[in-house]
Amino acid sequence: MKKALTRPAVARLPGASVGSVSNRIYQGRLKAGRTPGGHRRIGVDDQSLTRRLAEEIKEAYPDCEVLVAHDGFAAGEMVGARKPQAGILGLRMPGMDGNEVCSRIKSNEDTKGTAVMAITAHPSAEAKKSILYCGARECLTKPLDLEVLPKELGDALAERG
Repeated sequence: MKKALTRPAVARLPGASVGSVSNRIYQGRLKAGRTPGGHRRIGVDDQSLTRRLAEEIKEAYPDCEVLVAHDGFAAGEMVGARKPQAGILGLRMPGMDGNEVCSRIKSNEDTKGTAVMAITAHPSAEAKKSILYCGARECLTKPLDLEVLPKELGDALAERG
């Protein structure tokens, strides 16, 4: 699924500033579209966001192994095979949604202790209630605060010992 970020949002990434992002757009080195109001939007896909999130987690917890899956089936297989302490699921993943993956993780004797956190770009009270009912400990909203997620992950890991 294609996402769009503003210049200031991209500039918050390490090593970037609004000016450097603007320069890259004007030089054609960074593709951007325009809103009807004339504002620039930079396209980013979910896999790019996933990689960025994995980098942030690895930076916050260098001793942790960070594994990435780009669809619900792969995520479920990975959790079953590796039995991680914690997992982060998108609510709307290709193949199998986050609710189904979370339910399967929590209903399996070998993986029910995995702390599951969910993220969504489409927040609603119903979506949050549903994923929490499936066993997730938290449901965070995109765009993610890259300071909140590592803290939530740390809390989940601390609870597991």
